[in-house]
Amino acid sequence: MSLIERLLGDGDDEENRIADARQAADDALQNALDPEAYGIEEAAVTGVAVVNEGPDEEPVTVPIARFSLGEDVEDPDFETVWRLVGEAIDALEPAFDEVFVRHYDVQFTFDGDELFEAEECRRVAVSTDLADRFASDAGFGVADLREEMERRHDIDDEIAPVAWGECKDYSQNGGMAVVAASSAASASAASCAGAGAGAAGCGGAGAGGM
Repeated sequence: MSLIERLLGDGDDEENRIADARQAADDALQNALDPEAYGIEEAAVTGVAVVNEGPDEEPVTVPIARFSLGEDVEDPDFETVWRLVGEAIDALEPAFDEVFVRHYDVQFTFDGDELFEAEECRRVAVSTDLADRFASDAGFGVADLREEMERRHDIDDEIAPVAWGECKDYSQNGGMAVVAASSAASASAASCAGAGAGAAGCGGAGAGGM
């Protein structure tokens, strides 16, 4: 039995709560974000990876937002990247207020055709304390978040905060995407969110840095 099957069972309240949070975050992101204003292709809260079990046997999750920077982008503009991180946290943090979150993954695909078909995938992994501060403290803006993330990011790209690292394959941990998919496209998004950039059809992830 996989981790997610053991924790969530078959259609129980925990799975519904996580799926509802993902949908609320995606709705908030879609309502707040104008892709054309940022010069990007697409954006979505693609899924939620269940990565562990908490002290009260609740699922420990990693909500995942993903942005497509465009097929012609080889070197992302990090001013835009961090503004989009802010947009993602503004959408994710309130929606997941009642879900046990380990950290938030904000992923960026580029140098490829579509949101889930790109040559490169990188992530910014935001710890919950920084996400909470960004969402609740008007004096702690995008520049402050970036500075603190870069200060705290050490050599380990596995543990948040990660200021710029390779997209992580959560399927290696037995996790998978939990979504309320309403279309084939969103189902594909869920698959890629859980599997990471190394999965077929989700794009590859090479080394890179700020």
